[in-house]
Amino acid sequence: MKKKKAAVALLASVLLLLAMVLVNLIATATPHNKTVWATNLTKSPYENIDVKTREAKEKRYHLAFQYPVFKNDALNKKFEYYVKKKETDFLKEIEKIDEKKLKKQPASLALTFELIPADGGVYSVLFNEKTYLAPEKNVSAAAIFIVDPDEGAAAKPDDLFISPEKAALALHTPVDIKKSSLYLQGNKIVFLNDQEDEAGSLAFHKAAPFLKKEWRDRLAIGPAKTNVAAGKNVKRIALTFDDGPNPKSTEAILATLKKHNVKATFFMLGGRVERYPKLVEKIVQDGHEAGNHSWSHRDFTKLQPNEVKDEIDRTAAAVEAAAGVSPLAVRPPYGAMNDKINEVIGTKPVLWTIDTMDWKSHNPKAICAVVKKEAKDGSIVLMHDIHQTTAEALDELVSSLQRDGYEFVTVSDI
Repeated sequence: MKKKKAAVALLASVLLLLAMVLVNLIATATPHNKTVWATNLTKSPYENIDVKTREAKEKRYHLAFQYPVFKNDALNKKFEYYVKKKETDFLKEIEKIDEKKLKKQPASLALTFELIPADGGVYSVLFNEKTYLAPEKNVSAAAIFIVDPDEGAAAKPDDLFISPEKAALALHTPVDIKKSSLYLQGNKIVFLNDQEDEAGSLAFHKAAPFLKKEWRDRLAIGPAKTNVAAGKNVKRIALTFDDGPNPKSTEAILATLKKHNVKATFFMLGGRVERYPKLVEKIVQDGHEAGNHSWSHRDFTKLQPNEVKDEIDRTAAAVEAAAGVSPLAVRPPYGAMNDKINEVIGTKPVLWTIDTMDWKSHNPKAICAVVKKEAKDGSIVLMHDIHQTTAEALDELVSSLQRDGYEFVTVSDI
């Protein structure tokens, strides 16, 4: 009998212990660790864009999230993931904080946003994050996304560029694009410094060659708009150089252009770009326009459409790899063109109005004489930067045109 009573007592003790463990597990799993949300959906000032607000107020922490909701499910999933990641990271951090501190002062995370429209139906989404974990861990942070609601595309600002580093140098942006940030507004790019204050802006058409094609197309970037002060008689002329680059003569031409603070357009051959990538990069970094003159200088009218496309595409890829810029202006070799070629190129070819015949005369004085005789407002001058005699003619040519009141622009700004 005594043994039976002892066995019953032992069994009762085990059951009591199991019950205590079970209660503890239930208490741990629910309900105080489960966040209870209050969700609200309102319309934004912009068509087809709503604002989602989610709030939770627990004993240990407070959460408040606000983010956009578009008509595109793929895009919404990206933002839901972004917000969920913020929540998960925050909850991991509060597990490291003493419970007593959290009871005295709950941790908090607030995420708000601003929506800024740009051309082409694109928006900049500017997130502002405020996190409080402890008095010494009170942090503010920002993040920006560029989105195309129609296509469901979203990118970080530096992902818009072929090469953010090379774009920043060539465009002389007020900040390092890779290290700082920017957003799009209307038809311009607004740059922010480390303190998230506006540091400057740049028109889309100036940045267009440095943008990846998909974003260049989305932004529907048009040609530059020329503004002339009232009462000011401005004559514009564009100097263009074909068939390069060539180390000796192109370097000399760049030095002369820099001396006179003149910008020009270089229609380059892909084969030469591949051989002299550093020189191509220098052309772009000096502020000149990179143009596409085919890969191997073949007559496009004697090629099949796929061959023409290959000549153009290979050259564009080589220029992008060398200088982080896409050569948007295209000049067919020999100026040979027809409707089919224009359709393959996808843009209006850039020809010329003044042929210096520098390839034939190899005479600096003759080159200058042709330009001086034929120059007028809107002229596009054809030269070749593979000839040393052309480089030798340039100083007098530019000086003469400047004395006659000409302003030098690239072909995209003519």
